Amino acid sequence: MKSVALKRSDRLQTQILVIAWVTVCTIFSLIPLFITFINAFKSSNVIERNIFALPELSTIGANISVNFGAAWDAIHGALFRTVMITIVGSIVDCILGTILAYIFTYKDFHFKETIFFTYISIMLLPSIMGMPILVPFMRRVGLYNTYIGYLLPVLAGGQVGGLFLFRTFFGQQPRSIYESAQIEGASDVDIYFKLTIPLALPIILYKLVGSFSSLYNDFLWPQLILGEPETIMLMPQMLISQGVFSKSMTGTQGMKGAMYAMYILSSIPLIFTSAISMKFFSSGDFAAGIKL
Repeated sequence: MKSVALKRSDRLQTQILVIAWVTVCTIFSLIPLFITFINAFKSSNVIERNIFALPELSTIGANISVNFGAAWDAIHGALFRTVMITIVGSIVDCILGTILAYIFTYKDFHFKETIFFTYISIMLLPSIMGMPILVPFMRRVGLYNTYIGYLLPVLAGGQVGGLFLFRTFFGQQPRSIYESAQIEGASDVDIYFKLTIPLALPIILYKLVGSFSSLYNDFLWPQLILGEPETIMLMPQMLISQGVFSKSMTGTQGMKGAMYAMYILSSIPLIFTSAISMKFFSSGDFAAGIKL
């Protein structure tokens, strides 16, 4: 029987090294999550003694009530505001991105490619370079410390990546479908809503989840443009710096467990969106819809 030569990447020694490396990386990635999770169910005294100690079963119920209750009271307003701002920003970002991509893909006009490459050249510059200019500009036009002033630069900058992503996807669709629709008398509005959007649902979902995560996790821009800590990413720093969780309401015992509970509550929207996106990303329809 003729022996089959294995590729170097298929050899047992290589597979063992790969598995070991992935295992080590996974463990180090999960350590912060493990510490956060177990400390959210412990009292401050136990946390101060050993942050790696497991919660005591006899006190878990009381610790959950105290820690998560205090954390929810402190951040629920900022959490709801951030989720609403993020949802609006993500949806508008995808709508504007698909409209621009439709125009640049299926419409012909003078200097189209020049305008396109000039527009996406913004991707060469980090967004932080524009913040020293945008902050005084927003103060001057009266949009400082407003949600509109926060979202306008974010949406304008988000169109760059969205335009590049959507145009690449739209350009791979059979042009004959759109030509047939035009022959049948369909307008651009009909083609956009009844043809382009249904075909582009996988990539729109991909962009929507990415925009949601980016807006939700944004820290620097909200800190600069919002005079008060209105978003959830600014709340932990403010609460910790003010010593909100350094002592309880009675001032006799620390509430460090509430700080860890706050981190868990803050991550719920991202866990929710990630779970939904993974359901579609792992499906055959999503894999068939993306041909980048």
